[in-house]
Amino acid sequence: MREGGESSLPALGELELRHFPAVRAFASVCAISSLAADELAVQAWRRALRLQDGSATGAVRPYALSEVLRTAADWAGTDERSALDADLAEWIESQPVVISEDSVGPGLPPPTLPARAFADLSDKSQTVLWHRAVEHDDDERIENLLGPGVEGVSFLDRRARRELYTSYVQILHDGAVDECRRFHRMVLAYADQKSIDIAADLVPHLEVCAYCSRAVADLGRMHSDCGTFLAQAILPWGGSEYASSSLPVMVTGSELVPHAAPVGSGRFRRAFGGGGSGAERGRNRRINRVLQSAALVALCSFVVALAYSGALRPGDPQSSEPVTPPGKSSQSPKPPRPAPSTATATATSTVTATKTTPSKPGEPSGTGRPSRPPVRGAALEWLFDGVDGGITKDTSGNGLNGTLVGSPLPRFLNAGAIDFDGQQSVAAEGPVVDTEESFSVSADVKLGDTGEFQTVASQDAGEISGFQLQYDGDEDRWEMRIPEEDSDDTDFVEAVGDRGPATGVSTHVTGVYDDSESEVRLYVDGRLEDTDELDGDFSADGDFVVGRSLEGDEFIRGFDGSIDDVRAFRKALSPREVRALARS
Repeated sequence: MREGGESSLPALGELELRHFPAVRAFASVCAISSLAADELAVQAWRRALRLQDGSATGAVRPYALSEVLRTAADWAGTDERSALDADLAEWIESQPVVISEDSVGPGLPPPTLPARAFADLSDKSQTVLWHRAVEHDDDERIENLLGPGVEGVSFLDRRARRELYTSYVQILHDGAVDECRRFHRMVLAYADQKSIDIAADLVPHLEVCAYCSRAVADLGRMHSDCGTFLAQAILPWGGSEYASSSLPVMVTGSELVPHAAPVGSGRFRRAFGGGGSGAERGRNRRINRVLQSAALVALCSFVVALAYSGALRPGDPQSSEPVTPPGKSSQSPKPPRPAPSTATATATSTVTATKTTPSKPGEPSGTGRPSRPPVRGAALEWLFDGVDGGITKDTSGNGLNGTLVGSPLPRFLNAGAIDFDGQQSVAAEGPVVDTEESFSVSADVKLGDTGEFQTVASQDAGEISGFQLQYDGDEDRWEMRIPEEDSDDTDFVEAVGDRGPATGVSTHVTGVYDDSESEVRLYVDGRLEDTDELDGDFSADGDFVVGRSLEGDEFIRGFDGSIDDVRAFRKALSPREVRALARS
């Protein structure tokens, strides 16, 4: 469409099929009648398709939706004002007067920092962020929107979130006065909850500076609720209602219905049942109208999905398998990092390399494990079949026995595992793996609690762990996490799991760094769940530890639950080898 040519007319029809139902749904929030909503949507759609003159850039959906508000702002200065939602008309009239060649009247507010940061992203990054975080489209649907040859959507989503953060931080810095620039790095650390020690210096400034306090709020919401954050940035009126109404589809018999929150939940109960103040009722009416239109959007999305899959092609035989429409992605927006845990392991003995200790008579002899390892060549293998004098044996044959650390020591379970309470660990003098080369780490784990960040395995560098195979309590996902440099203020590359784990359930997790491909991978129960690209690595030559990680001079992110069958390899395991470990 933007390049013109013979294909532009069919492309116009395709774009309309993909995006106009959403434009019509949002227009229904902005207008008081169906006829007015139709006219508002059509005018906004025409404005959004000014593609060849260079005025329309970025992802189609958010741009077209924003044109609904721009068109409504034009209506507010004419007789068509009466066709607009009363709350919207009043909001538009409260904005500064805009003087242009075409009109003198109310307009939309200038773009906020989040809107400017989003506008700086590439078309691809905008599309992935909007459709994943705001629309909750599944990966297959987003791949169709992006076109052939697309990389993994999960990888693109994480990269787009980093780009959004970087863009916002740059705009924030460029627009700050000298006083605010002195606090710039502190604002970023405080917003990301990477340090609580700076609060005494920063909070007095935040109390008098709206610019920096707004930045703290923006950066926190960018991580914790990226969908609503973006929707409100692009749609300063009605954005939160639009984000809350972007519902996945579920199939019930032969009917298609939007899968909303339970009717008993407060927000939707008020939306469907009324009540509250006049302003709240107006907001609820907006939510209700979008929810009613969501069925239309869901139906159109379902039809498009069927068209992509070939299920509606003339002459194709009908499959006997049920067709499931796109559903909501299980990937959550990236939340802010929590403050470092105060749970610091209290060592009762120094972690040192220990010679292999023969088993004593009467010590548990194992749990029926196979005599041949499922994957050969482990640099370290802690099966936790027995503990003698606070030492667990390394059955790889490399003599890297583990020393139990903590007060009290971690508890040995007769089933062949070590139970941790969040302030304990098992360590061997390292390095066990070379973090500048390929390596893999795997373990069987059972979470006892899902409220905090928890480390399964790590290897210390000078200031931070060189890698962390961990559970992310805020995101409720397993992660393989590698820092870009040895600093407690560094960025991280993360391969993130697809779904949240349950407590008390044995799960096999494997983290892989493939140096030849510059790629970090995460496997859960033998299945590859995510990859991420690592541009550079560094040597972490400290202790290899199970049950905690390192940040600054503190041991943090202790594990709460049991860990078994820990293995480390000085190579990137293949998918077949990871599956063999998971099956064992």
